Amino acid sequence: MEIIKKHRAYFALYFPFVIIVGYLVFAYSKSSIHLYFNQFHSPIFDQFFKYLTYLGDGWPIAIIAVFYLLFIGIRQGLLIGFAVLFSSAITQLFKHFVFGGTLRPGTYFKDVDPQTLHLIEGVDLHSVYSLPSGHTTAAFALTISIAFIYNTRKMDTAMFILGALIGWSRVYLSQHFLEDVFMGSIIGILGTIVIYSLLYSPKMLEKNRLDSPLINWKKNE
Repeated sequence: MEIIKKHRAYFALYFPFVIIVGYLVFAYSKSSIHLYFNQFHSPIFDQFFKYLTYLGDGWPIAIIAVFYLLFIGIRQGLLIGFAVLFSSAITQLFKHFVFGGTLRPGTYFKDVDPQTLHLIEGVDLHSVYSLPSGHTTAAFALTISIAFIYNTRKMDTAMFILGALIGWSRVYLSQHFLEDVFMGSIIGILGTIVIYSLLYSPKMLEKNRLDSPLINWKKNE
């Protein structure tokens, strides 16, 4: 696929990520994986991941998409907005109609031992609809969209790392299991590729107006 060739740097990192994480998910139980990684924590990481995870929320992503629409380019803003919306819609379908009622780590381990998990003060743990991770889906859709927009090796690398860290924050905070993040990342990337293929198709690329922002602030320079 042409998009993979254009972004070798991104997918050179993502494919090993999928293989390694996929092996863990299929080779070990989700509880053993979670308990193993949950023991590695520090006050610095507690605060770092507590706030980083918000980049997978709807409002920050909406603000970023609107910013691109207004000041960078309509096509770019639409890519971010529709990629996240489309991918998130698929994730919600899986959450509610395929894996509905799947317990989150906080609830899953509650009956075993309330002290089992390292939890971060101030983090409100959700209880159900664990698989897939919506934050991870949105995070990967957002970050790979930005990588597609700038099309540089450095941006590919930076955006993969950012998406992976946001996804990991969900595991670190015990909001999700690793398998939830694994599936969420796949949905986010595939969903974005679908939207990109539509917005950047030869016919849509003829619509030059889409490459200008709604507010053409450069005219005043």
